[in-house]
Amino acid sequence: MTNHLPYLSITFIGINRMAAVIGIVLLLGQVSIYAQTKPLVIAVEDDAAPWSRADGTGYANDVVSAAFKAVGVEVQLRVMPYARCKRMAINGEVAGCLSMSPSPEFAGLIELSARPLFTCYAGYFYSVNKPPRVARQEDLPAKTVVGTVIGYEYPAAFDSLRQRGVIVVEESPSEETNLKKLALGRVELALLTYNQVKSPEWLIRRAGVEGKVKTTFRAGLLNSYIGFSKRHPQGSWAWQQFNKGFRLINANGTMRRIQRLWAQKLVNERIVRRPAR
Repeated sequence: MTNHLPYLSITFIGINRMAAVIGIVLLLGQVSIYAQTKPLVIAVEDDAAPWSRADGTGYANDVVSAAFKAVGVEVQLRVMPYARCKRMAINGEVAGCLSMSPSPEFAGLIELSARPLFTCYAGYFYSVNKPPRVARQEDLPAKTVVGTVIGYEYPAAFDSLRQRGVIVVEESPSEETNLKKLALGRVELALLTYNQVKSPEWLIRRAGVEGKVKTTFRAGLLNSYIGFSKRHPQGSWAWQQFNKGFRLINANGTMRRIQRLWAQKLVNERIVRRPAR
């Protein structure tokens, strides 16, 4: 009698492998269906105007919404303090959080978008009553007290000085609070993030400390991304969809329109000065 057991064994192994593949495909299909039939919840900061405002508007918010819209994904932006935004993304309570910058604490937990939403500087501000005696971050004296925001990521060079004890951080809920503390002499320096959309002048005006504080040397450059949770069932799918959408809005002119819109909006609100003609 011919022994068919090896053939049967191979057949069963093949069936098992096929069943496993089918199971994975069905699972991915369920995740995809779930992701497309329910709004994608993304957490956004409540105090990073004009990138992200307390009312849910903002330059970064518009970019994220436009990118997802370009690929047909309905998104719901949930406004909250940045520290909570980051924590919820790390824990998998929301699919993503913006705007996040690279940090060792995100390893294995957060996947940043393929390209940044924007690039900004982290720069020091000082009180006119107590200007710094140095012109570089590296020359700051030991135990310099610097105002920072709870949960914010900062350039690696700054983190290195903090770990060595050269810089002592005093955290606050917002950059506006730090500028007010600086004007009152409660911190020696304040470290804030800014770029062409969110200018140092805008920050000073918003805090109501014109003539009391000024900006000085920088701590470094930061890229700000939307970070997607690796623990959330929609996280990986959302990362893929956003990257597709972001490429589309960069190619079809939507990004340029958003940039022009916010430049004009800030002029209309008299937050930035009109360029001289």
